[in-house]
Amino acid sequence: MKLIAIDLDGTLLTAESKPSVEGLAAIRSILSANHHKVTICTGRARFDVMGILGEDLSIPIISSNGAAVHDEHGKLLKETPIPHVIAAESINYLLEQDVYFEIFSPDEIYSPCGGEGKLQAEIDILASANPNIDIDTLQKGIQIQFQQFGIQQIDDPREVVRSGTAVYKLLIYTYDDAKLERIRNHFQDQAYTHTTAAAKHTLEIISTDTDKGSALQFMASHYHIGMADTIVIGDNYNDIAMFQVAGTGVAMGNAVDEIKQLSTLVTRSNNEHGVAYALNTLLNL
Repeated sequence: MKLIAIDLDGTLLTAESKPSVEGLAAIRSILSANHHKVTICTGRARFDVMGILGEDLSIPIISSNGAAVHDEHGKLLKETPIPHVIAAESINYLLEQDVYFEIFSPDEIYSPCGGEGKLQAEIDILASANPNIDIDTLQKGIQIQFQQFGIQQIDDPREVVRSGTAVYKLLIYTYDDAKLERIRNHFQDQAYTHTTAAAKHTLEIISTDTDKGSALQFMASHYHIGMADTIVIGDNYNDIAMFQVAGTGVAMGNAVDEIKQLSTLVTRSNNEHGVAYALNTLLNL
């Protein structure tokens, strides 16, 4: 038996953030044969994954870049949240930076009120400085961000930590490159957190105990599968850790160069149903 870990954004999801129909069909075919385990390994929240793929697809899920691991029945097997004190300090810092961010918790994604307007204002500034900028693509990015399942606007994001809720990750989304770089530098040498990214204009803050590779190793051990029998399919920087530990790495055609350099195989792009092509043709599963 093999364990197949598949990323979502830029991988199983098309540029429209919709699941590849062919990719889902290939996954269901593998599951029906009952020879292999399939897991989704994503930066998204578990409830968002279920909302996108459907409740009927009973598979284990590695979510929030590895901060939470659930089995196919929805049982939490492991979590590595950001320590509460550090989460509180990080949220205070992000509020000072006047940047849009989200707080990923076990049950909801908390979004400070006014975030959509903040991002739109950043687009307006970019457009005034560069009239040829692709505004439609930038606005589409905002729409996709606010279409996440389980997103909840909140007046004071500090209340999340005060309530004792676990914080799996903090996601920053901004079109201000200088601000994004400043925030990245601030968190670069922190003792209890590190950063990653799954898309342009974003930065994700997670616990130093959290990454997709460690979560994949834990899940493989849980199902008594050796790492040599793990297969990963992904496209972006937050997938690097799982490519470093997996037996076989399949890079999407649209993957960043760092992922392609770590890969065993390269499949088609996410808009060309690359997951289905990898599972059915390259891997012949």
